[in-house]
Amino acid sequence: MAAGYNDWQQGAAEGLNIGFKMGQAYSNALNGVNVTGFNDQVDIYNAWVRSNFGEDPNLLMSKMEAPVDLSKPYLKTNATSDGGIVHKIDGNTASNSTYTTNDINLLSDSVIAKYHAQEEAKKNAGYTPTGDGFLGGI
Repeated sequence: MAAGYNDWQQGAAEGLNIGFKMGQAYSNALNGVNVTGFNDQVDIYNAWVRSNFGEDPNLLMSKMEAPVDLSKPYLKTNATSDGGIVHKIDGNTASNSTYTTNDINLLSDSVIAKYHAQEEAKKNAGYTPTGDGFLGGI
């Protein structure tokens, strides 16, 4: 029956098939099963998007970087200076460093102080602070 499809229908069917596989892989990865398989499927999906739509950032997917089991401590650091030099989290971080974590205790004292200062500024501006339970990117 697929042989009778026109080009648009064949492309749509292929896209639906890839999307379904992405959904299965994503669901498995969220449950801690085969994160690498999800990332492999992202490569297949992105290759299909590029061949059909080009470099459309609205359609391209990112690989899963965070561990799925967020009951374990996790810290992702983007600590690069303007020169591209990566710094350790030692309190002497570049001004444009960002951190993603599920455990504030993994951060240096200076980063925690910066986070609390940001939350205090939000509070003073009339916004509700998020607190230490959620770190939306410092």
